Amino acid sequence: MPDDRLLILTPDAATYAALAADAGLDDLEIHAATEVDQARTTAAGCNVVLGVPALVAGLLDAMPRLGWVQSTYAGVDALCRPGLRRDYTLTGLRGIFGALMREYVLGWILALERDLFEARQLQLRGRWQTLPFRGLTGLTLGVCGLGSIGEAVARAGAALGMRVVGYRRTPAPCAAVDRVYSGDEFHAFLAEPDHLVVVLPDTPATAGLFDRDALATMKEGAVLINVGRGRSVVEVDLVDALRNGGLRAAVLDVFESEPLPASSPLWSLPNAYLTPHNAAPSLPGDVFDCFVANYRRRRAGEALADVVDFARGY
Repeated sequence: MPDDRLLILTPDAATYAALAADAGLDDLEIHAATEVDQARTTAAGCNVVLGVPALVAGLLDAMPRLGWVQSTYAGVDALCRPGLRRDYTLTGLRGIFGALMREYVLGWILALERDLFEARQLQLRGRWQTLPFRGLTGLTLGVCGLGSIGEAVARAGAALGMRVVGYRRTPAPCAAVDRVYSGDEFHAFLAEPDHLVVVLPDTPATAGLFDRDALATMKEGAVLINVGRGRSVVEVDLVDALRNGGLRAAVLDVFESEPLPASSPLWSLPNAYLTPHNAAPSLPGDVFDCFVANYRRRRAGEALADVVDFARGY
């Protein structure tokens, strides 16, 4: 009889279940569901969960044996909200989103600096016209949030000749950047970057961080790129900054409300570039590898990797 019972709770449950069946985890009894209601019949007997945080949150009250949850997403804010139980171990994901995120960020920076959108329009109009551009060497890249994703973005910028500065809440060195700002140095940090990348989790401390005052402090003509969480940026203030010329552009993969409402002025702003929260999706194969590595640590009595601090939200 298996010692552990795993509940897979995600829209990709069938894919994860197939990965689990091929992983040779003979000591693990596996149950899979795509929705909360579907999972309720088996949830009570499961002590391990691999799932989407928002779905798992809906089952916490039905799992008396729960000991460990492995998130399938980078963001775990749905399980860190006040009032939810915290008598289990929650683990996140580190190290699997950096490659996709750095491609997204650097792709947009290069497209904007080389004015590739205008070049395409000139082509379609049959016009032979050169466009001014800036090379990346010597420009300053700012990274707000120096976790594993932020560090990957920082290294990519440095590899292309950019000066890189970073901000983190508490002072700590980071080899990936030329200078680390922290604590009350936030506004000093904001004034430096030509391109500022936000890679922050959704926590009470980060909500509304990029408000009117913060956006006004940014370098004139800077580009804001948000690939973290939508609540970090006050959208009404961002719209004003884009309309009034303070910012050159904003690249947004995340929003205060998703999907972005059709009424949002961001859709029609010529200097706003939007993508539907797909800069670095959770790929089942990568996520499952993290789960298996942690499961084997657990069976060996070792500490799990990437344990989340419920109070901080990451």
